[in-house]
Amino acid sequence: MRVTKKISAPFLQARPSGAIVIANLVDPQINTIKAFIDACQEKGLKYFVVGNKNDRVRNNSYLKIEKELKDNVLPISLKTRKNLLKLKRKIDDFFNKDRVIVLGVFNAGKTSLINYLCGTAYKVGDLPGTTLEFTKTSYKDLILIDSVGQLIDINKPMMVSIDFEGCKTIEDKIKRVFDEEQKGLAETYHTSEEGIIKVIKMIDRQIKKGKKIIVTGAGASALVAKEMAGQGLETGLPILAFTNDLAEAQPVSFAKGTAEEEAGLSRYINFVVNKGDVVISVSASGGTGFVYETLRQARKKKAITVAITENIDTPLGKQAEYIIKSNSKPEGPSSSKIQTAHLVIVHAINLVLADEKGITADDSVKFMLPEKVETKKMGIK
Repeated sequence: MRVTKKISAPFLQARPSGAIVIANLVDPQINTIKAFIDACQEKGLKYFVVGNKNDRVRNNSYLKIEKELKDNVLPISLKTRKNLLKLKRKIDDFFNKDRVIVLGVFNAGKTSLINYLCGTAYKVGDLPGTTLEFTKTSYKDLILIDSVGQLIDINKPMMVSIDFEGCKTIEDKIKRVFDEEQKGLAETYHTSEEGIIKVIKMIDRQIKKGKKIIVTGAGASALVAKEMAGQGLETGLPILAFTNDLAEAQPVSFAKGTAEEEAGLSRYINFVVNKGDVVISVSASGGTGFVYETLRQARKKKAITVAITENIDTPLGKQAEYIIKSNSKPEGPSSSKIQTAHLVIVHAINLVLADEKGITADDSVKFMLPEKVETKKMGIK
């Protein structure tokens, strides 16, 4: 299931003649929505854009999204039923005997929309990857086609989040990677700065109270968590890292997400969590099982919870008191650019905290020096 949900297949496999592009107004992910719109325009599909979850944002927030997309957005709420009658009329007037695919990132409400229109009961949830295949359903004279949240009509190697279209040489491709990573960081700066500032101030307060930091993640996010803890120790932070990462021995954990569904791991991590500690969970998707469960259990122990994620309208985001949002993945299923962004976020936290505490280079060296103790000779039990 983990691999299946990450496959990026051209949406033209569904043979659509029209599309409804649905944005999550809580977490619009504008660049991704633009990619869906561009694909519709390139393939000549008639489409329109709706913004779901209007009940959870300020009434006119969709106007900013309209400006960024340069397209009209119909604000709706599938929960409160706001503007759904208007949406039905829009569908009736706009399409005629079409195959209409519903496009959008995960948790935007694609399946919920089809359930509402067609009276179906397809499975929905806030975990990324609930819908893993095309689903066709009749609606009046139309065929509505549900899609997975990472379905984009861009040809590229699976698990690589850089589009190499137009690159003719290896040198061109390398330059494209560096250029795209920089773009991801630039976008992330705007969405993460406010959260980083709040988290730095909060951590500084808690450390002065004698509290500690616990950071966790899985797969690529596990590497980010260990980087944060390792660098933090170099500057004197009381910080621990817990992950499901066995990559020191074999890369199987990184590739397959070993133990992501193990709630016992969350409970194990929370053995060290005390009231007032800061628990930071890193997850690109926001849906990694033990990672968001760690935050849930930590909140029950009155710890302060922080999420570093690309997707805030997820189980992880809902368990976090503080959220630092990256914004680096507009066009593909990989976490490569997100990992870069998350590394820079944790670097910013650690380095600014160290500077605010007045840690010098000499201090840092002292934290890194070996502290050896005499031990038994080999062979003696």
